[in-house]
Amino acid sequence: MKNYEGITIVLIAILATAGCVRLAEDMGKSSEPERIGIIGAMDEEVSSLKAAMDLDRKETVESMEFFVGKLGGCDVVVVQSGMGKVNAGTCAQLLITKFNARAVINTGVGGSLDNTLDIGDFVVSVDAVQHDFDVSHIGFQKGEIPYTGKYAFEADKALRQKAVDAITKSTNGVKIYEGRVCSGDQFVYTSAQKDAITSAFGGMCCEMEGAAIAQVCYLNDVPFVIIRAISDKADGSSSMDYEEFKKKAAERSSAAVLFLLENESP
Repeated sequence: MKNYEGITIVLIAILATAGCVRLAEDMGKSSEPERIGIIGAMDEEVSSLKAAMDLDRKETVESMEFFVGKLGGCDVVVVQSGMGKVNAGTCAQLLITKFNARAVINTGVGGSLDNTLDIGDFVVSVDAVQHDFDVSHIGFQKGEIPYTGKYAFEADKALRQKAVDAITKSTNGVKIYEGRVCSGDQFVYTSAQKDAITSAFGGMCCEMEGAAIAQVCYLNDVPFVIIRAISDKADGSSSMDYEEFKKKAAERSSAAVLFLLENESP
């Protein structure tokens, strides 16, 4: 215990000497105009949005290239985060802190967790959970972030409705489902994986970024929505389906985001 107390005293002294409280306050202030942040993990998920932008500038931060400008008449910043929750969470925080994102849209593809979904259908997030976060052995439920009381992170209702409306109007006869998005740092490709997720969390689709973005948005009190076009069935056929359909599914999701921005500014 004495060692911990000593470390604490040293840290307090360093922070006081460096004036880090003032520094933290300054870092929280942004001179940027309010924007909508748009995140996709892969190039296919954001390339068409970048191409459609009235680009103001490109800026590279933490190895991520942020495209800043207008899209559909809205001030936006579009970025490819890279795959996985750490990349996605880091990216979301940069959007909020550095680029003053006041709403975040996560666009891309996902695997179906519900047998009613077909390839090409859409899922709009009601909430998001981390299916690979598990400290249940010490008394928390699976997916729960310890000592926060948070298990799932709820998407903004207004953004959800705008996303559903945009998909409905920008696509022809595509089915749209609202439900839980389950995120984890793994590609779900077997029925056993799929069954393990649905038995613990339910859920409509699985992917690798959305819940991390959702958690960061929750911590910053920034509204978000996750839009996923289904690229595979998250079962034994998923690897083949994913490679064949991911580009088309990603383009559909991007088209819905563009329609949303053109017609219903968040």
